[in-house]
Amino acid sequence: MLKKYDQFSINEQTIKSTLRRKPNDFEREVLKHVYYSRYLNNPIPGINNIINHGGNYLRIDESTQLAVGMESKGSIISTSAVKACTALGIKPRLKYKSKQSKISFGIAQNTTHQNPIITGHEELFFLQDNKVLVSACADIMALESIIVKHINPASLGYGLNSISNNKYGMDIHLSSAAQISILSDKNTHGVLIVADQHLSGKIKGICKKHKQSCLHLGSLKKIQFMSISVRKKTKANLPLSTLNITEPPKISIVPAVPKSGKKDKLKSFKELKNYSSHVLKLCKIVKKQKWDVYKPQKDAVGSFSLIPGENDFAVSTPDNIHLLNKEIKTSNRIVISNAARQLVCKGYKPIGAALILHGGNMQKNDNQWYMREIFMGVVEAAQLMGLELFRPIVTCDNKNHPGLELCVVGKKINESIAINESFVSENDFITMLGSHRGELNSSIYQQKIQKQENNKIPAVDLRMETRLQETVLQGIQTGLIKSAVNVSNGGLTMSLIKSLQNVEKGIGARIHLSRKLRQDEMLFGETQGLVIVSIGERD
Repeated sequence: MLKKYDQFSINEQTIKSTLRRKPNDFEREVLKHVYYSRYLNNPIPGINNIINHGGNYLRIDESTQLAVGMESKGSIISTSAVKACTALGIKPRLKYKSKQSKISFGIAQNTTHQNPIITGHEELFFLQDNKVLVSACADIMALESIIVKHINPASLGYGLNSISNNKYGMDIHLSSAAQISILSDKNTHGVLIVADQHLSGKIKGICKKHKQSCLHLGSLKKIQFMSISVRKKTKANLPLSTLNITEPPKISIVPAVPKSGKKDKLKSFKELKNYSSHVLKLCKIVKKQKWDVYKPQKDAVGSFSLIPGENDFAVSTPDNIHLLNKEIKTSNRIVISNAARQLVCKGYKPIGAALILHGGNMQKNDNQWYMREIFMGVVEAAQLMGLELFRPIVTCDNKNHPGLELCVVGKKINESIAINESFVSENDFITMLGSHRGELNSSIYQQKIQKQENNKIPAVDLRMETRLQETVLQGIQTGLIKSAVNVSNGGLTMSLIKSLQNVEKGIGARIHLSRKLRQDEMLFGETQGLVIVSIGERD
């Protein structure tokens, strides 16, 4: 028989058979709070594989970690964009902010002491979130053999269970029976610290110094039981298997089958002798696009920004979001490739991607299916390009569903090389890398100049995209490539204009195009996987 507790179910019959006895009243309360905490972190079985994918940290080298945190209105899990940084004792260096979402990027140096291996002899501490938490965490991170885990609201029970990983038991010590509610209390959020026993005094001393609340929860043990005592009297003794009892089976998701709409009837346009007026109109349209999404703004140029510091890292967002929501998987492959290509053109190797998925009513199978399709499109692209995908966020009841927000992070390949999209010297050769197919489908030119809507979008070849990016990075690394610009909004024409906008002493460009394409296709087609580069005359 299933008893309802808020919006989730507890299978008491399975609990009894696992324990081989009835749980006492306190044990029942413990299980309720652990299950509820788990439920709040995995509320929708159909998309749990999405929200459990990846983490918030990426180790760059032995002493450097990248921290990425996200939050969004309507998120199905309560999160904070800054807490991933707080847990490492740092503040975000760069923030991406849209009307409904935030993504924070932080870099932690000298993190060699953090030990990711749990032995089963560690002490457990919980530090409640407040203004001094980041300072306390900074001092604690300087200690050896420290593991930190940021805890979202109502997630302490879930966090303890994930630290245990069904392998290590826990001895938890409480001051009162009512204190067990912290396992799923929505007002409980902060940092969980796992540390060697000999560091207990130092951790408490650091917290006292910063006036940071510190709850010594107890310790890990190799016996696979969770034992909870109240004022040194054991109240619960539960095998770890009871904390991870499988929920009752849910109805499987039926894939959504998009309705076949009317085929696009596009007008045919005569080829013009001169497209100068169209170039000027398109230039005005592209310039109106606002990209003030980064804070601080001083290191941002359009959809690209450096992460303040030593300029070792940079972030980019797709500048071709007009292609989203037309062909779900393909469009998401396109936008992540676009964001990565922007980094490559600045001399940064893409290393990770932060993803926020916007969904509708998640009680509907179709909306869950769309989320999974979007996610799989991004995952496939990330895997082929060698990108780490940080733990995504999924929102529900969003007006603009299905949709996504995406940032790609890159690391500079050579500190001594500075490259941008501007042409550098007279007599340099200009060439285009990639195969131009002149695809006008869903392009800005087609939408704004020709005033036509089309549900088809350009094709994307992820393997060729990967080779292109490797080629550009190698050319920059060796000094062969002097400038590089991504071909995106507005096609070849807009990219050439970008390369000429900030050149020195009024340098111009003479361009020769020889392709079996119409002029409008050549000039304004938004074929994916194209980069315009300039190469020295001697090279």
